[in-house]
Amino acid sequence: MKWLVSTIMLLFNTLVFPYVGSPAQPAPEPVPQPPPAAAVQPEPAPEPEPVPEPNPANTRLYVLMYHHIIPEGGKYNSWMVTDVRLREDLEWLSGHGYVTVLPSQLAAGEPLPERAVMLTFDDGYRSNYQLAYPLLQEYQARAVISVIVKYIQDEDPYFLTWDMCREMARSGLVEIGSHTFACHDEGEHGIKRRKGESREEYEARVLPDLQASIDLITEHVGTAPRFFAYPNGKTEEWARDFIREHFAVTVITRHGSWDISNGLYNMKRCNVSMDEPVSKFLPS
Repeated sequence: MKWLVSTIMLLFNTLVFPYVGSPAQPAPEPVPQPPPAAAVQPEPAPEPEPVPEPNPANTRLYVLMYHHIIPEGGKYNSWMVTDVRLREDLEWLSGHGYVTVLPSQLAAGEPLPERAVMLTFDDGYRSNYQLAYPLLQEYQARAVISVIVKYIQDEDPYFLTWDMCREMARSGLVEIGSHTFACHDEGEHGIKRRKGESREEYEARVLPDLQASIDLITEHVGTAPRFFAYPNGKTEEWARDFIREHFAVTVITRHGSWDISNGLYNMKRCNVSMDEPVSKFLPS
């Protein structure tokens, strides 16, 4: 019995005494936490710079009409100018800030330069290649030449050849337009209906002529003409739909400048002559 008491006492001292009177273990100190990061305020977007009001688009176009060019000293009429006069005209245009444009640019809706001018040459005289074209190259001026196609087909020595047309067109300075195949030479009528002519008779006479001019220019120059100059400046209602289907720009011979906001058909022109240089028609 005595040994049992001793054993109990020994176990009590071993298990209980180490905890009796022992100081309480301190609670672990909290780990300091970094202060919450301040919310990043986005920088205010910069004020947009004011956009300047665009200048109103220019819509005023001056279309100049030339025909035959002759050497200085030759006899002339109101449809001719000398090569010296043409040089003076191009010099004046360049010096006064005028920029030449082509029918294809108008058809594409390109904005007009502030001072826009279109040079047109009617009929397709060989002098357009021999005398005018070198000056266009020198001044980097662009122009459209409306040809009477029959003269080219007949190899008339007074008029252009297809080789000449191709060379000028490939330069980018010249476009070839239509002045009909042969209707131009039908006196004052041009493409106007004849007295007593029915619409059926008219369309059988005129529309194939216009189509032939388009087809031959396209075949020989490589580009369909976009420009048509009315023979003698006379329009015709019976040809209106056909012409507007095939051409983007047309001109007449009525004098004046043109506002392209009115469209690109039946544009007025100024006939340049030895008595009336470009400086007479255009603001300086």
